Amino acid sequence: MAYTIRTFVADTAESGSSDKRLSISLKPGGFSFTIFAGKDHLLTYCDVMLGGDETISAFSTDIKSLFADKHLSTFGYAEAEVVTLSDLASWLPEHLYEKGRERQYLSTIGKVRDGNTCFSDYNALLKSYIVFAAESTAVSAFKISFPGIKVRCQHSKLVVPELVQQVRPSLLLNVREGACDIVASSGGRLLLSNSYPSLAINETLYKAINVMKTLSLENPDLTLWLCGNVDREVYALMSRYFPNVRLYTGRTFTCKNDELRNIHTYKDVLIF
Repeated sequence: MAYTIRTFVADTAESGSSDKRLSISLKPGGFSFTIFAGKDHLLTYCDVMLGGDETISAFSTDIKSLFADKHLSTFGYAEAEVVTLSDLASWLPEHLYEKGRERQYLSTIGKVRDGNTCFSDYNALLKSYIVFAAESTAVSAFKISFPGIKVRCQHSKLVVPELVQQVRPSLLLNVREGACDIVASSGGRLLLSNSYPSLAINETLYKAINVMKTLSLENPDLTLWLCGNVDREVYALMSRYFPNVRLYTGRTFTCKNDELRNIHTYKDVLIF
């Protein structure tokens, strides 16, 4: 199967840590991954684009060879996760959640597509579960290569303490192909975490403004955090309608390699 490694950056020094963490992000036309030693020391970043009309679900036979070519292991990680992009997801307080009823929960808000499997992920900050649907074969490709890998969705990664626990109002806008994800919070509380179809950046802007107005967040203290498919034009457009605009770059990390330090993490924030 054809694939292209668009970016591969690794720490020039060997790490003796046995506490390595692997995070993989699935996206249209490819995937990316990071490997951390401990919680915050970045060892490896890789961005892979699949060739032609090939899909991630057909990539399982090549995953191990890709890792082997880069002298990376597919086992022995203290933690491993694969993050999917789901457009059908719902939050449930832990006292209302029952394992095995994920499809039933999702059927109340939409139709689970053929070929999708339902998953759940616990968020300790909210003391809630995010229940979501993801393409079965795409997830299976990585579950085969990384036994025991945890399946998560973008909402699991975007609802984070440093944003949700802020007293001042904030909107996190993850711009992606054909859709956007919005997380809204104020007064130290999560107000909204949802995905919306969006075919153009002006439509994404409309969704963000609508959420701001609906939740009464029109305030000089409001900060719009941007991540995903963001360039100068997108940043400039958002700055015309929101009082404070910043890039959301994920958690802080250490590294020994200047190339790792200069990665635009806001474009791939789900694995940082």
